[in-house]
Amino acid sequence: TLSPQADLSITKTDGQTAVSAGGSTVYTITASNAGPSNAPGSTVADTFPAACTSVSWTCVAAGGGACTAAGSGNISDAVNLPAGGSVSYTATCAISAAASGTLSNTATVSSAVTDPTPGNNAATDSSTLLPPGALGASPSALAFGTVNVGSTSPSQTVTLTNSGGSPLTVSSLSAATAPFALAGGSCGAVPIVLAAGASCTLDYSFSPSVAGPAAQSLTADAGIAGSTSIAL
Repeated sequence: TLSPQADLSITKTDGQTAVSAGGSTVYTITASNAGPSNAPGSTVADTFPAACTSVSWTCVAAGGGACTAAGSGNISDAVNLPAGGSVSYTATCAISAAASGTLSNTATVSSAVTDPTPGNNAATDSSTLLPPGALGASPSALAFGTVNVGSTSPSQTVTLTNSGGSPLTVSSLSAATAPFALAGGSCGAVPIVLAAGASCTLDYSFSPSVAGPAAQSLTADAGIAGSTSIAL
């Protein structure tokens, strides 16, 4: 009597060699059965690393396969893998901002049916963890001195810099209001994207219409990469 045999296999990848702490990554996990026998009651399992602060996933089956449509946290899913069938998971991992080193994760597929080639029943994806972006402004305050009413000062420059290890996006920047004005610079309009180590400039001017002191505080916000204030 011939015993049933099913050549199960699994693959896993996020398509990235490096990911950012504080960001997220999306894994594609596919388990399949090359036959010749069906493998009902198989299990796809994935215990995500502690650096994944939260995980949500969905699953789509093909070739007569069956799996749980969606879930959260670790995967331990009872699936049906007929010969020629497959199940494919898309799992989104939110990465801790404090994570460092390597983000490594292994998914497995198993069955009570004999597998003639068990060496492909586990798959590991590893990505280098980059430190998050870090937004700063220099100088953090501008002093225009005494400017005559009805005149405009020479512009002064603030440099926004990403001193972190990952790109950042400045999603909001307070607008300067009279008697101050944004007079130019290289940053452009938000969203402002700065690669790791990159910088851009903001030029401000002062045009008083009445006598007396004037001040304004602006904020540039880059989410997990931080925010910074500019005093005018």
